[in-house]
Amino acid sequence: MVLQAAAHGQGVALGNNVLAQPEMEAGRLIAPFDEMLVTKNAFYVVCHEKQADTGRIATFRDWMLAKAQKEQEELLDD
Repeated sequence: MVLQAAAHGQGVALGNNVLAQPEMEAGRLIAPFDEMLVTKNAFYVVCHEKQADTGRIATFRDWMLAKAQKEQEELLDD
């Protein structure tokens, strides 16, 4: 929601780069600073145990893990 508010001109937002990237690529958001904060904070994809390997949840999980891996590789290359 905070990214949507910023995209609609209601202020600035602190957001995860994976979640903000589509808005930035579309030109709806910009990063006003060159600095990027790298943290050891964790994000968890959570769901009921019985749903963990079903369709959309498994697809989302796999996509998120691939994005995180790519981001990590890009940070290490810099």
